[in-house]
Amino acid sequence: MNTIDGLFSYLESFTNLEKNQKYSGRTYRLDRMYTLLDMFQNPHCAFKTIHVAGTKGKGSTAAFIASVLKTNGFRTGLYTSPHVSSYCERITVNQDFPDSRILLSIGKTIKEKVSELHDFHPTTFELLTLLAFCYFRETACEYVVAEVGIGGRLDATNVICPLISVITPIDIEHTDVLGNTLPEIAREKAGIIKQGIPVFSGIQQEPVKQVIKKVSDEKKTTVIFLDEVIVELDVALSPGYTLCKLKLEGRERISFSLSMPGEFQAENASLAYIALTSLFPAISPEKVKAGFISTKLPGRFEIIGNKPVIVLDGAHTPLAVSRVLSAFQALYPGKAILIFGSAMGKNHEKMSAILAPYFHVIIISTPGYFKESDPHAVYKAFKAKNKNTILIKEPRKALFKALRKAHGKLPVLVTGSFYMVAEIRRIVL
Repeated sequence: MNTIDGLFSYLESFTNLEKNQKYSGRTYRLDRMYTLLDMFQNPHCAFKTIHVAGTKGKGSTAAFIASVLKTNGFRTGLYTSPHVSSYCERITVNQDFPDSRILLSIGKTIKEKVSELHDFHPTTFELLTLLAFCYFRETACEYVVAEVGIGGRLDATNVICPLISVITPIDIEHTDVLGNTLPEIAREKAGIIKQGIPVFSGIQQEPVKQVIKKVSDEKKTTVIFLDEVIVELDVALSPGYTLCKLKLEGRERISFSLSMPGEFQAENASLAYIALTSLFPAISPEKVKAGFISTKLPGRFEIIGNKPVIVLDGAHTPLAVSRVLSAFQALYPGKAILIFGSAMGKNHEKMSAILAPYFHVIIISTPGYFKESDPHAVYKAFKAKNKNTILIKEPRKALFKALRKAHGKLPVLVTGSFYMVAEIRRIVL
């Protein structure tokens, strides 16, 4: 294990639930995580934390919060998932990738200590979380913003006691783990709510809102919902930017710009804003603006090129793709090309119903091989709703076909999963 790739290959050799490996009902639990943390003198206690859960926008919201903390002079760690091109995207400090020497040193110690344990089988995500927490401690982070991996209640990140908990919009996802209904899924995600720790929530469907309120009451804490405190949110989109004017109850209006387009990004930033101003009531608006404009994440409405424009977004739920479609059509009205690929277990039927009517040509492809997928089943769903649907399983060939169909003019949207985005991004960049 002398390289970063070697380190992450070692971590991937354990049960990797992101790859949909088989697991028992006891796979998701926290006792293993507490054991690992105890072996390393509880690195998660070395810094202050902010915990972010949800379905749509949790990565962007976490990144907005971390960026503003950085602009205010705090050394800030950010732990997110999944990655698009490299595991290093998941563990950043002040928006920089990790120092490979420090990361490898920690990784070797993890390997040594884990190998000494018998009948102990941590998951890949648990070890990644341990690696991140140890790295943040080693690099003297003052604050860490931690994004939940799956769910919340039994997620490996739910060992922290945060200053605040943030919950972005919740949708149906991971039904094999979290439940089949919105209230069931909401209960799992609301599992990050701690006794007396304030909660800040994005705009939620009513069944979700009721669950969050109930759990907050049980934990004797307050919850603020974004839609209940917004007086005004004006959003103007342009390629590469989102211009926002936000007015909250009892506060002065603030205007800011985002480098990531989309009305949903304006909502994510607004949620980040109310969370941040609760922690730092006297925070400088100029520092907030500087933090927001400097926030960028790969695969979140990422715009590449101009002849034609290619938009990459890892949306993989009906709610997410509907929001991406809205932003895409606002910026690029008219004919367009879609490259779509989703992993097994995702609701490609609903996503096809949302997307299929609006594209001149649709190309279904394979979202890599990190997770199992069935491109033929996805193709059938889209073909039933748009006869101009093509199945090209090899991503490189799918991209070249899209570019030929675009004739240098028609915009191309790539979505359905972060893994589909990663395949196309690797070719384009």
